Amino acid sequence: MADSYLQFSQVIKNLTEPEEAWLKEQLQSICVFGEEKYPEDAIPAELADVNADWTGVSFLHDNNDYDPEWDSLGFKYSFLNDFDNKVLGRHLWVYAEEFGNPDNVVWLVQKFLKKFRPDQCWSLTYAITCSKPRVGEFGGGALFVTTDKIEWQNACDFVEKQRSAFETKKPT
Repeated sequence: MADSYLQFSQVIKNLTEPEEAWLKEQLQSICVFGEEKYPEDAIPAELADVNADWTGVSFLHDNNDYDPEWDSLGFKYSFLNDFDNKVLGRHLWVYAEEFGNPDNVVWLVQKFLKKFRPDQCWSLTYAITCSKPRVGEFGGGALFVTTDKIEWQNACDFVEKQRSAFETKKPT
């Protein structure tokens, strides 16, 4: 049996204190009861036995495509400092070692750009690999994020588009 992977590694660099605080809040697990949101570890006693209307990571609460039943962030993260070469400064590192969900990452990043850096962009590349050399199990892609849109480029879609264009040009 083979294992398939979707891997990536990227940062949001040079975070200010307010940016970092906002990101930490967005990455917090919450429970929603009506209009009220509570950190998962700070639910009031009177709601302890009540089923939440929604449970998940805060930044995904307004994502209509998010399925809380899947119950996974889809990536790992760490807040780190780069004091030595000062290229990254204080930064958020997002990564996936086995199976990542770039959709969730770009949802967070687009919200971040809208709130703090509306004139900037961000990108992520990812690899799709397999533990055995199985045909069709390798690929990858890239995402480009601005406040207005998220652009995707997937290796498999690219190849299929090229194949289709080639086939339509072939004489019959």
